[in-house]
Amino acid sequence: MRTIIVFISLVFLTSVRLCAQVDPILHSVYLIGDTGNDTIPSAALQLLAFEAFDDTNSTVVLLGDNIYPQGLNPRLSKTKTSIAQRKLIAQFELFDGYRGNFCVIPGNHDWSSGKASGKKAIEAQAILTDTWFKAHSIVKNREKGVFATPPGLPGPEMLAVSNALNLVFLDSQWWLQHNLFEPVGKYPGLSRKATRAKALLRLDSILSASATKGQFCMVMAHHPLYSNGKHVHVNEPMRSLINYTPLQIFGLLGLNRYFSQDLPQPRYRRYRRSVESILSKYPNTVYVAGHEHAMEYFEIDSLHVIVSGSGSKKTELDRYRYPARFMDDLQNGFFRVTVHQSGKVLLHAFGIKDRGEYWKTELFSLPASR
Repeated sequence: MRTIIVFISLVFLTSVRLCAQVDPILHSVYLIGDTGNDTIPSAALQLLAFEAFDDTNSTVVLLGDNIYPQGLNPRLSKTKTSIAQRKLIAQFELFDGYRGNFCVIPGNHDWSSGKASGKKAIEAQAILTDTWFKAHSIVKNREKGVFATPPGLPGPEMLAVSNALNLVFLDSQWWLQHNLFEPVGKYPGLSRKATRAKALLRLDSILSASATKGQFCMVMAHHPLYSNGKHVHVNEPMRSLINYTPLQIFGLLGLNRYFSQDLPQPRYRRYRRSVESILSKYPNTVYVAGHEHAMEYFEIDSLHVIVSGSGSKKTELDRYRYPARFMDDLQNGFFRVTVHQSGKVLLHAFGIKDRGEYWKTELFSLPASR
């Protein structure tokens, strides 16, 4: 009898392994944002590091707000600067020994929360990030640079991670940052307006070239195109006064930096419209962001929008302005996108309360990979 039980168990385990190998994963992308709240890495980031550690065909992306509350603001005291540096390095140390790609993009808090010193704070974070990974890690892209966009510039930058998938990185805060005294970076010889036009033209060119080759793109930025969270403020009086009356003078001085983080704000709205007008031309493009401290997934026509910003904070989704296929504000977590040999592209949700994956769906299917 015992022999029969052992035989049945072996047959069952073999069948499970065969099923797992039927459609192998070609590449995984782990997506988490807003992780920089403490010097001890969050439970969500620790779970991600555990899930990704042995996954060599993978990429981990930090989606901005890597250091709260003001990034590496050069005007901070030595003590606060040391704490800010520790917050970032503690996250990196979780991936000591990780053999995939690792990418870091900036958020509004990394830009000194929109203050005039934002560009210098981004430059400092880029130097610290790339220096640490070159000295202490074995990630695949450490020599190219882990900080995914040129500091102080809008991007886009592209990283080809498989025959089917390209990752495209934007610094969305560049579009929102506005201060007369220390303006954002610009391409040599170009104005800010011309730099913005060049960035959008390059984004269109990358997506067009990828589509021609039968590849799909995941466009990464900190700010979402859609959300049902706290950043969907519309009719609050103070925001209307600041944004749509002569009180916009505060915006010229950079004093409306908190209001600029809301989707309806004029500069944010211009960013959303500009980027979405390009993405909508290419079916099955995936746009990924953080910023909102929750997990959301939207499918708008053929554009897939993922919001994964509950890396170390959690806020309530209190508005249901856009129809979402998935929302979770009850636990911290992250998303994982997997590209399979069959061509299927799947989205997986992981949560710390569930201690792993607790939801998944198919985004779309590509031609089968050979």
